[in-house]
Amino acid sequence: MAYQVFDISEFKHEEFEPLGTKAKYWCSDQQGNDYLFKSIETHDSQNNTISRDGEDWSEKVSCEIAKKLRIPCAQYELAYNKETRGVITRSFITGPNTYLVTANEILQNYSAPINNENVKKTEKQNIMHVYIILRRIIRNKPLSFKSRPGIKTAADFFTGYLMLDALLSNQDRHSENWGLIVTGKGRFHLAPTFDHAAGLGRNESDETKSKRLNSQDIGQQVSTYVKRAKSYFYLKESRLKTFKAFEYFGILNPRAALSWLEELDGLTEEIMRAIIGSVPTEIMSDVSKIFALEMLVCNKSNMMGLVSFFKANLDPLYRKRQIKTYE
Repeated sequence: MAYQVFDISEFKHEEFEPLGTKAKYWCSDQQGNDYLFKSIETHDSQNNTISRDGEDWSEKVSCEIAKKLRIPCAQYELAYNKETRGVITRSFITGPNTYLVTANEILQNYSAPINNENVKKTEKQNIMHVYIILRRIIRNKPLSFKSRPGIKTAADFFTGYLMLDALLSNQDRHSENWGLIVTGKGRFHLAPTFDHAAGLGRNESDETKSKRLNSQDIGQQVSTYVKRAKSYFYLKESRLKTFKAFEYFGILNPRAALSWLEELDGLTEEIMRAIIGSVPTEIMSDVSKIFALEMLVCNKSNMMGLVSFFKANLDPLYRKRQIKTYE
């Protein structure tokens, strides 16, 4: 069954969302329910319209994948207004005096300098500092989500977020795209994961996707393409690939990584095909569906190959030696 596409043309506009670069605004339906609408169109410095085609289906597919993996995630629905397509999401901030703090507000007081003038402020995420912040400052799991074996703390759940990024080849986990929720009682909880539109090859043309799917050159094939995805996490001055960011976090946190890989093992190709296939064809082309599925299959295979490695890292001495190899 195809996903519903919501018409928000008659929703009441509330205010623009200050974070990010895309056209976003808050709106409400006739019942007074508030939604954030994220358009696939934005504007450059000269106010020219720029289309980011595919960000809507990428966000929706990523959301459904996360739910299957039991990863805390903002709920996204396909939507459109009179002008353009996009997605809507309800706020995950609930309760009196509860608010979101994005990670950049914490990291700007903690991160070591990275000697690269071309790196934006939101990109300066030392992965070890992120781990320490999750362990010592945020600490608590996302609100309303149950603990599971090996997955109890903020760092444990964030390990799942990095696995999701590696699965999707999501390259947009900058420090404004994750954060913590502060409750009215002053407790810190990891926020659900959100903003995953920069994955699944959404920025590639159908022509490029077809060439890669049919290429006999291994350097052009999807299995090679997915290995190029870069994260926003650094180790010293080196920017990590999405796979390496998950691998490194798994060394630091092997029990959580193994628990998340158990979830991933249950995400079969049939389940992934059904999730992708439910996007209407007028929004996501058949070539894009085939390409996205191939990306997921390749990335899953690569990560499942880490199981024995993470098991070895359950030994503290072995884990210490592995951490030193990154230094």
